[in-house]
Amino acid sequence: MNQRVSKIPHGVRYFFGQEVAHRRDIEQKLLAIFNGWSYQEIALPIFDYHELFALGIGQEAAEQTYRFFDHEGELLALRPDLTSLVARTVATRFASQHRPIRLCYSGEVFRYKQVQKYRPHDFHQLGLEHIGNDRLEADVEVIMIVVEVLNSLGIAGFKLTLSQVDLFNGIADNLELSREARKLFRTLLDSRNSEQVEQFLSKFAPTEEATQFTALTRISGKNEIIQAARKVVTNSKSRAALEDLEGIIDIAQALNIDQYIDIDLGDVNGLDYYTGMTFKIYVEGVGSAIGSGGRYDNLLQSFGLSDPAVGFQLSLDWLSQIVAIPEKEPEEVKLLLASDRLSKVFEEAQAFRKEQKKLKITNHLPLE
Repeated sequence: MNQRVSKIPHGVRYFFGQEVAHRRDIEQKLLAIFNGWSYQEIALPIFDYHELFALGIGQEAAEQTYRFFDHEGELLALRPDLTSLVARTVATRFASQHRPIRLCYSGEVFRYKQVQKYRPHDFHQLGLEHIGNDRLEADVEVIMIVVEVLNSLGIAGFKLTLSQVDLFNGIADNLELSREARKLFRTLLDSRNSEQVEQFLSKFAPTEEATQFTALTRISGKNEIIQAARKVVTNSKSRAALEDLEGIIDIAQALNIDQYIDIDLGDVNGLDYYTGMTFKIYVEGVGSAIGSGGRYDNLLQSFGLSDPAVGFQLSLDWLSQIVAIPEKEPEEVKLLLASDRLSKVFEEAQAFRKEQKKLKITNHLPLE
């Protein structure tokens, strides 16, 4: 036998039987919740121009795509994300539609990283985008949907860790950091290397301020973190970012969902993409974020339309591992085939299916 027939390429996965049914059940539950908030499902192409994804997620990230040429010599790529496709669709087809536009999706994305050669390279994402509203209510709506989704799946011990891009941008502006220094600052923060963060800041700010800010990046909380940060940051952009986070926390407390939310001022991953509030979704006992989201008000400009937007995505792969598979399968009706009574057997099958019974037609019955 040809070796490639029996060998599965690195990063490719198959799912079977009950596992497929479990994933489908989770997907349908999430899409039903999205629909309950008036998000319409959009079906997106599995590949598109590579240039489109470079505009959406950046040239560096777009280099991790699976690329190929079509018969006309155009460079195409399997989709590495879904938000870029949604943004392009809204900018080109929904330009005159009343705002806000609410869209949701479910599908695989494909990314390749050399350092992750033996990890999956296809990921199933479920998510939504709220486009055309730059106000606080849009951010809160998205957070409420995440909380409803995770509660509906029976997931315990989950947290949304909130941050705000302009907290970092305000500090970088105030310190007059160069582009290279900003990148290094962000890398140090993202790596959670507190000692190096403090050493870096001490070159641009008084040692006491550097120590106080570094301490803020090591802890999480709610209003107490915001109050502590106000004592450290003085620039208007960072203070506005703190007010934005405080507004979300205040509403979350009024809605009694604040127990699911923490503020993490040290989370700066994805700053090139996001423009305001960001969050990651963690579940107790799981080492990686199972989803993420935030505000990205500049993305649609890449496709010719200025529109604010906020959204999130959840990993179906993580959800299917976290959510327990129902122990009891629906009762199955078995019908025994016999060559001299095929019509009768299928008449019975027809009657059982009208009653929505699960059937299994077999040529032998198991021994009791």
